[in-house]
Amino acid sequence: MVPATGDVAPTPWRDRQAALGDLRRGVAVQSSVNAADGVRARRILFSLGETSGDLLVALDALDRFERAIVECDDPSVIEARRLNCLAVLDRLAANGQPRAGC
Repeated sequence: MVPATGDVAPTPWRDRQAALGDLRRGVAVQSSVNAADGVRARRILFSLGETSGDLLVALDALDRFERAIVECDDPSVIEARRLNCLAVLDRLAANGQPRAGC
């Protein structure tokens, strides 16, 4: 892989960040659960190549958030689960930052 030069990051990193950004935007506005969207979200997570621990945390946060919607939990519970899921996705994005000299 060619190292990043200047302010241009390698394409896999940009693709990863774009996928996480897309997933994050979807979670931020999600108000109902759709099987196709759930499959797409999980495919994005699996495609990131995260360690199994990070992947399990992300999948758990997404599952808990979607379950809160399906089970018609209190809106405050749904919002708390949404914020937790967004925080996990933000950590994944931060962990994937390219390092100088790599």
